[in-house]
Amino acid sequence: MIASVVTLGCKVNEYESQSVLNQLQRAGYQVKEGLVFADVYVLNSCAVTNIAERKSRQYISKILKINPDAKIVVMGCASQNNPAQFLKWNNVVALTGNFGKNDIVSLLNNQAKQPQPMQTEYANFSRPIQTRARQYIKIQDGCNYFCTYCLIPYVRGRSRSRDIADIVDEIKNTPANEIVLTGINMSDYRQNDKLALTDLIVEVDKLNKRFRLSSLECNVLDDKLLDVLSNSKNFCPHFHLSLQSACNETLKRMNRHYTIEEFISIVKKIRQKFLNPTISTDIIVGFKGETDDEFYDTIANLKKIKFDFMHIFPYSERAGTVASKLAGAVDKKIVAEREKQIQALNAQFKSAFYKRNENKTQTMLVEEVDGNLSLGYTDNYIYAYCPNKLEVGKIYTIKLTKRHKDGMLCELIK
Repeated sequence: MIASVVTLGCKVNEYESQSVLNQLQRAGYQVKEGLVFADVYVLNSCAVTNIAERKSRQYISKILKINPDAKIVVMGCASQNNPAQFLKWNNVVALTGNFGKNDIVSLLNNQAKQPQPMQTEYANFSRPIQTRARQYIKIQDGCNYFCTYCLIPYVRGRSRSRDIADIVDEIKNTPANEIVLTGINMSDYRQNDKLALTDLIVEVDKLNKRFRLSSLECNVLDDKLLDVLSNSKNFCPHFHLSLQSACNETLKRMNRHYTIEEFISIVKKIRQKFLNPTISTDIIVGFKGETDDEFYDTIANLKKIKFDFMHIFPYSERAGTVASKLAGAVDKKIVAEREKQIQALNAQFKSAFYKRNENKTQTMLVEEVDGNLSLGYTDNYIYAYCPNKLEVGKIYTIKLTKRHKDGMLCELIK
């Protein structure tokens, strides 16, 4: 019996899907990933935007085109938020939300079709299917921040953290040469109700394995944490700092927990402490009440910060959030024009970023070999194309040469 796991959304979903693959494999299934032929599909859905939730529904139709007789299990944020939208398909034989993913085989066998209650303690998962290259390591779940635009606290629950010893044990037992610490709000990682991300990183660094961090809030990056990271020989210096808006008035309406001045100060510290860091961000365009002046403030501050690249999203209203009740919806044509302006700025930032990295020596983790090209990310998160057949999972020293597609060409340094 073949089972395939189809994943949408964030790195936490990726980790949980790899755990589901392991659960299914141990139960005797031949496991695959993605939209390939299978008897059973597990769809790990996403609801961060309306588009993501619609895409989750569309994947049911895509699966049924491959195998009209398939049995489908739906889990994740979209089914937590609105389970009924998936139950109109007879092929959906089981369903849960974000709780129950750690026992997907029982869910499938019992054909349960109701999201399980939200958990208040961190739920341990089966260890994920092992990879020779990059391995996600989940350290935290849920969120207490309640940004006004965000649905995630309502579908993932309150913040809860995994024990340091358990995290360290998983890392010790993964063959991957790079690990990525990830969580829904990793910046709120705690032990004994105290912030403990620095403590965790100190322990991870002792394992002498290359590691990187997924998205962070700027206010977790105090001097102590930055010192630990800058003194590490294993840390990959890519900082993805969620900004969302570069205007203080907009940030207040979003219920973000910093000012743009504080954010800029952190970015300056990072650039002082690291030789060639990469700093990226997320920007929401056209949030409720965003005036022309607020948008121009955002543009001006983005030009001050000069990110290396940005992920840009038009505001997506989610029913049940505080923002859905706010007045001041921005006209869609204005949102599209503002998004176009920020995308143009992003193109400038990217161009300068790649130019700055020309002839720089970096390390590269090989994740894939395609013909005569070896592909993978450098330590500062540039997708590198190396014209040599190298070993997947190994780390090589390379020299970046010039921009190519979504990354850069490089030369192997023997």
